[in-house]
Amino acid sequence: MDLSLDIGNTTAKAGWFEQGQLQDVQAGVSPAELAVFIRERSTSRAILSSVAGSVASWQAVIPKDCPYTILSNTTPLPFQNSYDTPATLGTDRIAAVAGAQVRFPHRNVLVIDAGTCITYDLLTDQGTYLGGMISPGLQMRWQAMHTFTARLPLVAVESPEAAKGASIIGKSTEESLKSGGLLGMAAEIDQIIRRYADKFAALQVVTCGGDMKYLQPLVLSKHIYIPELVLIGLNSIVRHEGS
Repeated sequence: MDLSLDIGNTTAKAGWFEQGQLQDVQAGVSPAELAVFIRERSTSRAILSSVAGSVASWQAVIPKDCPYTILSNTTPLPFQNSYDTPATLGTDRIAAVAGAQVRFPHRNVLVIDAGTCITYDLLTDQGTYLGGMISPGLQMRWQAMHTFTARLPLVAVESPEAAKGASIIGKSTEESLKSGGLLGMAAEIDQIIRRYADKFAALQVVTCGGDMKYLQPLVLSKHIYIPELVLIGLNSIVRHEGS
């Protein structure tokens, strides 16, 4: 089986693929746990993507007879990358775009990934990645309001169900902070989608990322939520590299 490993700023996620089809996912996996999973699944090749620095501890658990790729700006991609500074482009963004291409070939696609930061990336119907935007993520907004004020508390959302109850009329400071973060971010997403849709015909919007499970019901614009988009894209890249 093929392994896709997405190492984020806060957690790591592993996905196993058979002939390009996702078979299993482990979220919050550690290097020690990954070593067990690799043995159990007879992993034949792997691809690693990290936005969190060194991957040495992850490389160490991959068997010597298992070829692997560490995704970088020099890795061959299944789309044309026209980003002006490819060496600074996050590998999570690259993988999410590759995943969007798999799911929506020959379409103008806007990829929105809500993680530590929220990223917006545009892939054209000609298979060219143009670039996009980066803005503060949900936790970052709440942390900033707490850090840069004297009295505002640090808040967090308890569950996707609780996020659905966000109201434009907060009845307490805590409720106001939660709703400001959630509804403010959802409104940003809606407005950014409209701006891209004005420029790119028949735009398909696809969302992913850990915080999208809270934001997805609050976003009014039409979109498709694919939680494992980055893993799908990583597998597409390693398959392209081996073709």
